[in-house]
Amino acid sequence: MRRLAFAVSLVLLAGCAEEPTAPTAPAISAAVSGGTAPKLSFFKGGGASIGWSSVGGSSPGDASNNVSLQIVTGPNAGSGAGAFTFGKDEAANSIVGRRLGQINHLGFDSRGYLGAGSPRITLTTVGDDGNHTYFLAAFHCNPGAPQGSWVTSNFLSSGCAVFRDGEIAAYAGLGAAALVADANNETVTDWFLIQDEGPAIVFVDRLTVQDWMWVRGGGPGIRSCLDVNPSCI
Repeated sequence: MRRLAFAVSLVLLAGCAEEPTAPTAPAISAAVSGGTAPKLSFFKGGGASIGWSSVGGSSPGDASNNVSLQIVTGPNAGSGAGAFTFGKDEAANSIVGRRLGQINHLGFDSRGYLGAGSPRITLTTVGDDGNHTYFLAAFHCNPGAPQGSWVTSNFLSSGCAVFRDGEIAAYAGLGAAALVADANNETVTDWFLIQDEGPAIVFVDRLTVQDWMWVRGGGPGIRSCLDVNPSCI
């Protein structure tokens, strides 16, 4: 599949651009009962780093361990890092090919930096009139939240502002954006979590994308949304 996120620079919220750095090898791998668990891969550039760490602890919604995904970005332009799935792992995750109105879970917990453009999940779609990009930033689910506390971003909630392409007006949650996207016959072609503002340190836990959630490295860290503890966002 053509990965737009890393082939070209995208114009982003708050004047940032996607880092076109090639992704590294998958960070975790495993299989769980009920199907093949999708591996999560990391990418980074401009001196940024990403990895599972106990420094930030886990979010209140995750009592299964004491780790989270730590992302550190530098002050230089192009410093950014994030996570995604690809190939058979993206197929296992099953968000690709769905209409926005068919997405059941999408979000994450985060602590630390909370900027206008990141941390965020970016979705790319293709529809009747071509390609589109949706920006789902934690800040727009939690405006005014103190940066030292854990916050939850459930992008299906109408309380989260979702931005499409370069449009100024936001949609009230993914459901509102889906009204436009589905009418345009758009389907998801890609997704990724990214932190590309800085210098910053952010911790991410319970990263949830459709049928799966990641809470730590290794096999036990990949959870099906059929599980109840911890629950998917």
